[in-house]
Amino acid sequence: AIGDVIVGPMLAHKAEEEGIAIAELLSGKYGHVNYDVIPGVVYTSPEVASVGKTEEQLKEQKISYKVGKFPFAANARAKINDEGDGFVKILSDEKTDRVLGVHMIGPDVGNMIAEMALAMEFGASAEDIARTCHAHPTLAEAIKEAALAVDKRAIHF
Repeated sequence: AIGDVIVGPMLAHKAEEEGIAIAELLSGKYGHVNYDVIPGVVYTSPEVASVGKTEEQLKEQKISYKVGKFPFAANARAKINDEGDGFVKILSDEKTDRVLGVHMIGPDVGNMIAEMALAMEFGASAEDIARTCHAHPTLAEAIKEAALAVDKRAIHF
C-alpha cells in the first residue's frame, strides 16, 4: 500500500490522501497532501487528538506563539454527559494569529479534530475560529472557547 512505502506516520487517512494525490498526478492533475495538517487520533478513554505543531516543535523552530486552552470541565455538554476530563489547546502564531497546532484530550475529540484540520488547511486564525458560531450545547464549543482563550477572552472559564 502507498502508506507503507512513504515516510511519516503510518496512518490510514494519510495513506488515503497520498493514494489520491498519486492517482491525480498520474492522470495529469495536481496531487496535493499537506503534511502539516494530518490529524492523529488515539482511541483511548478519553480520546487524544492533534493536528499541526506541538509547543516543543514551535520552540525548537523559534516560532513565537500564543496558547488558548479550554477545559471540558467548563463545557456544558461535557457536564451534561459527565465527561469533563480533558481540554482543547490551540497554538497560534504570535504575529499573524494563524493556527499552528491543536491538541485535544477528551470525549469525541477524534471527530472534533476534523474541524481544526479544515481550519488549518484554509489558513484560519484563532480569531476566525472564535468568530464562528458553534451550536449549544456541544462539545465543539470547547474549540471556540479555546480560540477565544488565545487572547484571554474565554467566556465560560
